Amino acid sequence: MSSQRQIRFGEIIRSIISDTLSRNNILNDTVELNSTTVSFVKISKDLKIASVYIMPLGGSDKNKIINLLNENKYIFQKSIANAKLNSRFTPKIKFFLDDTFEEAERINKLLSNKRVLRDLK
Repeated sequence: MSSQRQIRFGEIIRSIISDTLSRNNILNDTVELNSTTVSFVKISKDLKIASVYIMPLGGSDKNKIINLLNENKYIFQKSIANAKLNSRFTPKIKFFLDDTFEEAERINKLLSNKRVLRDLK
């Protein structure tokens, strides 16, 4: 269970990363980063590590975008440091793919299976 402070810092970091993505500070010609959604940020208890979960719009080029963001995470850490959070240090950032939408779709398909519907009745 996350504390109130972890949730607050996670939301602040999420908005900073979203703003940085929308300003397109990463020089790249292969993938479009403006249409990337930052789903949520999970912060460690000591506020030193931030796991950022993202989902590209349409789900295209997922692996390229994750690799690109992890290679350029120093840009986001610099933006967080410049935001002057009430913290002694800037958290280390790691980007992950948010697969909750795919998982929900898989569960819906399983629940609509004829065998499962038969067992539910």
